[in-house]
Amino acid sequence: MAAKEIFLTAFYFVLFNLLIFRFKIFQFKNYKPLVTHVLFNLKFVVGIFIWFIYTFYYKDVQNNDVHKFYNDALILRHTANENPKAFFQLLIGKEDETTVPFTSQMKNWERNFDEAPVNENKTIIRINVLLMFVSFKTYFVHILFMCFISLFGFILITNAILSFTDVKNSLLAIPVLVLPSVLFWTSGVMKEPVLILGLGLFVYGVTNYRTRSSLAALFAGALLILFTKFFVLACLLPATIAFLLFRKRETPTFILVKYVFVNLVLLLLAFNIRYIVPKINLQQMLINKQTHSVKEAEYFKAGSRIEIPELKDDALNIFKTSCVGVWNTITRPYIWEAKNIMMMASAAENFFIIPFLIMCIAFRNRKQYTHLNLFFFLLTVSLAYFAIIGVCTPVLGNLVRYKAPLLVLFLFAFIVRVNPKYIPVSLDFLLRKG
Repeated sequence: MAAKEIFLTAFYFVLFNLLIFRFKIFQFKNYKPLVTHVLFNLKFVVGIFIWFIYTFYYKDVQNNDVHKFYNDALILRHTANENPKAFFQLLIGKEDETTVPFTSQMKNWERNFDEAPVNENKTIIRINVLLMFVSFKTYFVHILFMCFISLFGFILITNAILSFTDVKNSLLAIPVLVLPSVLFWTSGVMKEPVLILGLGLFVYGVTNYRTRSSLAALFAGALLILFTKFFVLACLLPATIAFLLFRKRETPTFILVKYVFVNLVLLLLAFNIRYIVPKINLQQMLINKQTHSVKEAEYFKAGSRIEIPELKDDALNIFKTSCVGVWNTITRPYIWEAKNIMMMASAAENFFIIPFLIMCIAFRNRKQYTHLNLFFFLLTVSLAYFAIIGVCTPVLGNLVRYKAPLLVLFLFAFIVRVNPKYIPVSLDFLLRKG
């Protein structure tokens, strides 16, 4: 690295640590500030490791996500100097014949296959090009920004969800936040950090929906998710409606019934909307997405490819395939499917996740039902998402990456139900006092 790049990286590294030290909004509410500092710095180390792996081991820097959005952002940044008008048009989405000479130079501006209403690639490229005005094209500064925004997303999620539980339950969140897949895939110059920020804003907005600031956060989070990963927002909406519906009636049976009812009604609407609006066919969108993913895996000869049940335009088939998708997402890769160090780490991670879930269920609070609404909100969101990626992702490496952001919500769902009297206090020195 040149001296300028070292200086800029050091400057932003110190700046972000100062922001964490100075402002409580950038700290985990139940932990001592040191915990937030350690997690941020650990994420930065992991971010550098990602850059190293995808630069010197997986050397296809034109096609891997760690580099491709940044590379296209470099081209777009050059456009700002050469043709400011065209740059501004591309930034706000006003493309015409004058912008074609510049978009044609970018390899990932347009997607080969895109059923979503928003091109996610353009969002990440635009974010990177805006960062270049303060990073001066220093890649490691981009890593720092991505680590910080994903950290802030995790802070919002953790503070919002665990505010409903005993402070001791926060101790169970620490191992979840440092899971290898969660750390790895949310610390690079990719979509996941932006998605985590959107999730954080959305979850904070939903759980604190009565204030103006929370409604603003909810709207901002929804926009970020829409422009980063559309189908995550589709999974959030039914659970959000159920969460906010009849909140004062907290009996276990009523809460279960309202979630089942809301999800069934919206599923029926979603899968029959094609008869009202012929252009919207959600079944076919899922089938197309699966078909494209399988062909892409075959084309690139993915080493960790697995067989997934074929989706058909049939309700029973979609249900059965979704169940397989959820199972694959939660449990795979199996240890015998690991063919490299990264896959071995993901397989080993399951030796924590499965016992962790069993422990949370075994030590759940059987007499306290006030957290059931939050439990079902987090569970239905994550399971819906796991079903979609499970049926549309035939490559285990991609599956591990895609599930990382929502894996946190999934595990947090079970943490809120744990009876705090069963949580050991050996790590309570990490908690804030009072």
